[in-house]
Amino acid sequence: MSLASSASITNQRLDAARRLIELAQSSDEAWLISSLENSAMFQLRSALNGLLQEVKLAYRLSGKLDIASLLREAQEKQSLVPVLIELNDLLQQASSWCSQLISLYQQQLDCHMNQAAVDRTNLIGVGSDDSASLNLYLSKLTDLVLRFREESSEY
Repeated sequence: MSLASSASITNQRLDAARRLIELAQSSDEAWLISSLENSAMFQLRSALNGLLQEVKLAYRLSGKLDIASLLREAQEKQSLVPVLIELNDLLQQASSWCSQLISLYQQQLDCHMNQAAVDRTNLIGVGSDDSASLNLYLSKLTDLVLRFREESSEY
């Protein structure tokens, strides 16, 4: 797979996430909003994997699509990969967008209910803030992807 096709896949995932978030925000059906938000989360996590694939190809790394593994391999090859360092730093902070995205994705994958979200949906007139969080994750991830590509094109 070429770097260009990896970038295209990452772009498609980011666009799909954006569209799913927009659909969730325009829906009045709680079950549909939840489904669309979960689908958007999947697309965002897939886009993160797409970015890792781009990094892997750009730096000729062979490890699995895992931030720590790729960073370790890059360090062993004495390569400085700023995007991996930044992602690793974000993972160390539980309140960072990256840690939250990965944690929420894993909760969904493991079918763990977010009790706060369940409680909110039972209240009349109180909407979910999941779309706002997903928009933040989308924005931050898109910024990171664009910075990585800009830095990569300079070399």
